[in-house]
Amino acid sequence: MKRILSVATVLASLATTGSADPFDWTAGPFDMPESAIYDAPHDRIVLSVIGGHPGMADGNGLLALVSPEGAILDPDWVTGLDAPKGMAILGDTLLVTDLTRLHEIDLSTGQIQRSLEVEDTMFLNDITADGQQAFVSDLMANRIWRYAAGALTLWLEDETLAHPNGLLLDGDRLIVGSWGPGIREDFTTQEPGALLSVDLATKAVETLVHRLGNLDGVARIGDVLLVNDWITGQLFEIAADGTATVVAQYPAGLADISTHGDRVFLPSMLEGTLSARSYP
Repeated sequence: MKRILSVATVLASLATTGSADPFDWTAGPFDMPESAIYDAPHDRIVLSVIGGHPGMADGNGLLALVSPEGAILDPDWVTGLDAPKGMAILGDTLLVTDLTRLHEIDLSTGQIQRSLEVEDTMFLNDITADGQQAFVSDLMANRIWRYAAGALTLWLEDETLAHPNGLLLDGDRLIVGSWGPGIREDFTTQEPGALLSVDLATKAVETLVHRLGNLDGVARIGDVLLVNDWITGQLFEIAADGTATVVAQYPAGLADISTHGDRVFLPSMLEGTLSARSYP
């Protein structure tokens, strides 16, 4: 269905306005904010904050709470994590990836109910859920794990994933944002990552967009698919035919974007902020 205003047009116009603050709001500072998720039952945003090095088990990581209007409700809602990244909600449980662990956290109290330590995980990153199950990317191992009935099991291992980062359950497929092959110490890669699609039934991997960037977040608003490049800070809109259009430019370090309603949440690891912007 044709839209009156495309997301590309609106976001591009917002990005080029002369306003000193093109966002609806910006909250911070935070020490390396990585991912944000809207918690509908409590009408708030949960933000994962790495708190230092993204690959170090140092106990400095935490989860913060932010209101839909951008006010910091609780900067230390859950503490004592290592380097928390992706989050997903299953019922009244918040699932949080944390290097080699997956935490189950009570959404009402913020209490860690259980932490699953799974052998052979290396760098758990993003997570996506559909209400019954969740999938977790293992950035450094070219693996995707499946969480169901309280257990985390290996679901797919494939070199084509090329360091999988962002995930989005999208109907009968799993959309994967690849960081790219040949990862270096500074997290640049020999080649840009691709946007992939994995069939949930057959696990067949299809490339949607070749050599797009060092991809982090994958999100959807209606019929619009958005993905971002951490290294360049670019936000892309992906058309049904695989055409990728840059719709906004942000500073480097734009991490795991997410959406709720007509709003995009933009955690910036290097800027230390969480921003939000909306459009028709």
